Amino acid sequence: MSAGVVVDDMLDRSTEKLYAGLLEVGDEILEVNGEKVASLTLDQVTHLLTNNCSTTFRVLRRCQSALR
Repeated sequence: MSAGVVVDDMLDRSTEKLYAGLLEVGDEILEVNGEKVASLTLDQVTHLLTNNCSTTFRVLRRCQSALR
C-alpha cells in the first residue's frame, strides 16, 4: 500500500523546471503543507502543490538506479 502519490511524469517543460531538483520521476509525495496525501486524488494533490504562494512537501526519494 502506498503512503503517498508517486511522481509518474512531469506534465510539461514548465512543470519540470518548476520542480527541478525538488521532485523527480519515481519520488513519492507523502505530504503537502502538512496534509497527508495518501487518500487524496491526483487532482487534489496537484491543487495543493500549485495553488499556494508557499508550499512545503515531504517526499520519499526513489533512487533512479532502483527503478531500472
